[in-house]
Amino acid sequence: MGALRMAAMTPRHAARALGLGGMLLFIPGCLSGARNLGAATTPVGTTEVGVSLNALAFERGRERAYLPNPELTFRKGAGENWDWGGRLTLLGLELGTRHRLVNRSPWTLSVAPSAGAWYVPVTNNSTEPVNLRLGAQALLDYRINRTWTVTGGASLMGAFAGPLTVFQGRFNGAHLLASPGGSLGVAYRLGPSLELRAEGGLELPLDLGGGRRPLTGHLGFALRWGRAAGR
Repeated sequence: MGALRMAAMTPRHAARALGLGGMLLFIPGCLSGARNLGAATTPVGTTEVGVSLNALAFERGRERAYLPNPELTFRKGAGENWDWGGRLTLLGLELGTRHRLVNRSPWTLSVAPSAGAWYVPVTNNSTEPVNLRLGAQALLDYRINRTWTVTGGASLMGAFAGPLTVFQGRFNGAHLLASPGGSLGVAYRLGPSLELRAEGGLELPLDLGGGRRPLTGHLGFALRWGRAAGR
C-alpha cells in the first residue's frame, strides 16, 4: 500500500516543480541559482552535506546562453529550532542560518536569512561581475507522507552589482537591486539520512535607480545526506 501511494505522488507533485523550472530556463536575465532548501531544520548534532547541479540562464550579447553550475552545500544543526550552513559554487559563496517558526504536522514554516558574494562575468554582458547579496527567504513545507515533501518559498534579496573597478574605489556603473522572488521544490526521501530535491523558481530584479529588469529563473537538483556526530 505504501509503495502504491508513493508512486501515485510522483507524477502529480514532482512534474509540477520540474515543469515550472524547465520553463524558467527560457527567461533571459541575470544570473540566478537554486538554494534547494526545505523548511525543516537540521537536527542538533547532525551535519548535512550535499552536491547540487543548477541550470542558469543569462544574457550574452543579444543571445541567451545556459550554464551548468555545480555546488557543494552543508548545514549543521545548532539548536532545537535553527541551523546554519552555506553553499560554495564555481562563482561564489553564500552563508546563512535557518530558523523554524512553526512545526505543526503536516506544515513547517521557517525563515532563512543569508549573505553572499559572487563573481558573475556572464551577467549583463560582463558589465556587473561583482555581486554582493543580502536578504532572506521564507520556506513552507507540506509533508505529504514520510517520503514526499513539497516546499514553497518566497524571498526578498538586496544586491549590489558593479564592475571590477569597485576594488579601486570607482563605482561608476554600479547598481543597487531589490529582487523579490518565489520558488517551488519537491523532496524525495531516499533513506533516513539521504534526500533528493528538485527546485525551480524566479526572481524579478528591480534596479533602484532605473526600473525593473528582465525576470530571471533557475532550476536545480540536489542530493543531500546527513551524519550524526559520534559520541
